[in-house]
Amino acid sequence: MFFALPVLFSALVAQATPTPAPAPTSTAPVYFGNPATRMTLEARPLGFDPDGNARWLVISKFFDAQGKPTRIMANSDLDYVSKDGYVQWQTRLRYGQPAAILKTHNNGPLTMTVRANTPKLGSVTVRTDTRTWNGSRVVAEALGPHAVQIGWFPQERKLARVIRIDGAGARKTVAVIAGPSSTYRDTTVQPGRHYRYILYRNDRAPVTTAPVATLAAPPLTSLANASGTAMWLYFTSNPLDTIYYKHLEPAKIVAQAVSAHLHYVELRTAYGAYWEITPEAKPTIDAIIDGLAAHGIGTIGWTVPRDTTFEDLRTSVRTAYYRTAKGTPLTGVAIDIERGDEFMGGDPQGLNALWMYAQYLRQAMGPSYLIAANVEDPYLEHLNNQKYPYPQIARFVSVLQPMSYWRMMRRTPTTPAQVKVLLKGSYDRLLYLSGRKLPVSIGGQTAAEGRNGNPPADEITASLQVSKELGAIGEIFFAWDGTQPDQWNALERYSW
Repeated sequence: MFFALPVLFSALVAQATPTPAPAPTSTAPVYFGNPATRMTLEARPLGFDPDGNARWLVISKFFDAQGKPTRIMANSDLDYVSKDGYVQWQTRLRYGQPAAILKTHNNGPLTMTVRANTPKLGSVTVRTDTRTWNGSRVVAEALGPHAVQIGWFPQERKLARVIRIDGAGARKTVAVIAGPSSTYRDTTVQPGRHYRYILYRNDRAPVTTAPVATLAAPPLTSLANASGTAMWLYFTSNPLDTIYYKHLEPAKIVAQAVSAHLHYVELRTAYGAYWEITPEAKPTIDAIIDGLAAHGIGTIGWTVPRDTTFEDLRTSVRTAYYRTAKGTPLTGVAIDIERGDEFMGGDPQGLNALWMYAQYLRQAMGPSYLIAANVEDPYLEHLNNQKYPYPQIARFVSVLQPMSYWRMMRRTPTTPAQVKVLLKGSYDRLLYLSGRKLPVSIGGQTAAEGRNGNPPADEITASLQVSKELGAIGEIFFAWDGTQPDQWNALERYSW
């Protein structure tokens, strides 16, 4: 999405090779409390998951000169180093301080070293051993109405066989896997049913899981829910951010959406495995969703995947089932499929993770549920199918939303005529690379991303005109908090 992440994060190092995550700013750390003079680590097992991983959480804790706890809310820079698995840094909003999760298929000792670069507090190392952890090592959970995932730890290197038992007691072999394996996703289940599974492995006693209930069928959606003009809207629970949820005024947001003739809003609900609609933020967010719905404006839940794990995918499924306290449902899910460590770039599966996430979500939700994909712009970014998997993603989603931020991608400002040429190039190349006539909603720019500032009103109008002429089903703009009065006026004057 190319947004400045409203989360304040630390760097990570996976596989013991220092690879900085998003760089911190040059300013000093911002504390809730006094400056830190010492760092300690809190480490705890998160147990075993349906991916067949052992997961280990490490949180950095800071103390001032008097030994009192202090929190770093911005501008810290930490490296998390381990040779024993894949390490992913976590938004500090998830655990309250810089943190990382290590996941591994292997049984035995784990070591992680955390190096504090800013502030300069040295390094601390922690250790554990998965052989001492408690909890079931065979786990089955429903991912959605059409998918149950079963994971086993440690990895089976010979033969695994999975038997499913339905609610009537009928047994069926659903998988026989030779060679290394740790997980299986059963995509032949039905909504609202109960299943049990028996796992047979080489030289181990069979394990029967507890009953698993698949989710009920999701709300009905349609392509019309992602048609027309729209706007991306996101927020955080960090009071330091300009987009802190307490700064949102639901009545003003609804009035602006109505005045601008928006057909829908894409509202961010999850960043990776972190669910952003906290209990404290929920009343504000629900008021926005309910208010929009009262005027016939839908809200599509927007998620930012960071990994193909069960936990990450579950936040997108949770989005599809979200309802306000008054019972208003969301009208679809949009997944922000991007490269880079802030997004899917850290996934060990590389570029394949981009389309595999879409595939797994489609399998879980079934063939009809509305899934939009925010994809990188192939024309403005000079991409092909070797650099970004357009045809694979297009197989599993309902609509493509190319992030065609024309001013951000240029060295010099644009004109309305140039905007039309650029968006035509984006639209045509996207359809060519995706290999199918999939519906497209252009992702336009209102925010001052890049060196050229906000696009003026005449460029907003030009983008709408050419998008409609090309056959796009709509145009969605990034983003609400950066949209200027003249840009809102341009939206108000245009009828899609």
